[in-house]
Amino acid sequence: MTLHNKELTSFGNKFIKILHDCNLIATFDESSFRDYLLQISIKNKLVNLGKINIYYKPSKKSFSLLTSNIKDTEVVEIINKCWDKINNFATYSENSGIYEAFVDGSYINGKTGYGAVIFLGDKNIKEFSGNMADTSTRQFGGELYSVIEVLKWCCENNIQKIRINYDYVGIEYFATGKWQPKNPLAQEYKQVVLSSKIEIMWRKIDSHTGNKKNDIADKLAKFGASGL
Repeated sequence: MTLHNKELTSFGNKFIKILHDCNLIATFDESSFRDYLLQISIKNKLVNLGKINIYYKPSKKSFSLLTSNIKDTEVVEIINKCWDKINNFATYSENSGIYEAFVDGSYINGKTGYGAVIFLGDKNIKEFSGNMADTSTRQFGGELYSVIEVLKWCCENNIQKIRINYDYVGIEYFATGKWQPKNPLAQEYKQVVLSSKIEIMWRKIDSHTGNKKNDIADKLAKFGASGL
């Protein structure tokens, strides 16, 4: 038996049930396993659509998804929605009127970048990307600054309520008082959040776990850090 067969089997079976609920036929067998990988074959009633890869990271007890072998973009969208469901990544619907921001920071070759994307339902509303003169806080500075940019946009566009999805816990902990800011940027960040009249909901989403909206923020932050 391969390493982590038990974890991958348990998760794979749960994911298959969700895929079936979305009218996709999904299967795997013993030949589908590697030590950290499970391949699931995807079909509809008419044709084989390809395979998806699910990776297990023991150190975080987390799973990630790769869909690049599936060429049908509509099927990929369905798979991603199922992935969001099993990981509790689901976002508010467009009709709810609640915006969602996904934020990230990056530090590459001595440059700090920030990135954020704002959604309403599945509609991409706004993207932010850039770099910072102060690189002393490295990628964490980019994470905080991305939220500052999001809140500025909310104020300019009279947005009353937003959920901010992050992977660096300081984003929430500085804002809620669980952590006390010690550097100037963190202090500025806390002041911006506390002085904002916007209703903010916080949600942690681990990076590189297959959330496509979070992946956009990651790419924007890396682009910002590249200085292009």
